[in-house]
Amino acid sequence: MEFEQAVKNRRSIRRFLDRDVPDELLTSLIDCALMAPSSMNGQPWNFIVIRDNETKARLAAVKNRYCPEDKKDYSADFIMEAPLLILTCVNRKLAFDRGIENGVLATAHLLLAAANSGLTTVYMSAHTPGMPEVAAEIRSILEIPQDFDPITLVPVGYPAEPPAAKTLKHVEEVLFHEAFGRKERLIQKQHRSSLQAGSKRCLQVS
Repeated sequence: MEFEQAVKNRRSIRRFLDRDVPDELLTSLIDCALMAPSSMNGQPWNFIVIRDNETKARLAAVKNRYCPEDKKDYSADFIMEAPLLILTCVNRKLAFDRGIENGVLATAHLLLAAANSGLTTVYMSAHTPGMPEVAAEIRSILEIPQDFDPITLVPVGYPAEPPAAKTLKHVEEVLFHEAFGRKERLIQKQHRSSLQAGSKRCLQVS
C-alpha cells in the first residue's frame, strides 16, 4: 500500500474478527514503531503485548472507571474482542521530559503500520493528566517498573465491519502562512508588491 493511501485508510474500528494477528506481522508493527523520532534519540520505548482475556478485562475496567463524563458512550469493553492489545510505555530517564510525545510518536507509527497491513486499531490513552490513578493502576496490572510510564493502549485486529463515513476539514480551513489566521502566502504578497512597484517605476520612466 502506498504511504498516502495507508494514512487516508487508517480508521478506528471497534469491532474485530475472531482472527489472530501473526507473530511476524506483530513484530513488523513494533519494528515500524521503533523508527519513530524521539527526544535526544533516547528511544525510551517498551511495548507490552496483551492477549490474556482476564488482563484485558482489568484494563477495560480501569478505562471505564476513569472515563470522562463526555466520553461515557464509548465504553472500553470493546477491547475484549481484539485479539491483542499493545501498551506503549517509556523509560522516564531516556525520555528527557518528553515521555508523552515520545510515546505518542511511536504509537502513531504503529497505527499507520497496522493500517498498511490491513489491520484496524483504536488509539487509547494509558494516562490522564491530573489523574495519576489511571497510569498507576495500569502500571500495577502490567507490572511496569516505577521509572517507566504507560502512555498508550492500542487494541489491534482485523476489522469486522467497514468504517463509518467520516467528514474531514478541508486543508484551506486549517492552513495558515507565517502567522495564525493568514491565508495568503507572504511571498506571494511580496512578489505582488514588487511587481506593482516595478510597474510604477516603469510608468515613471516612460
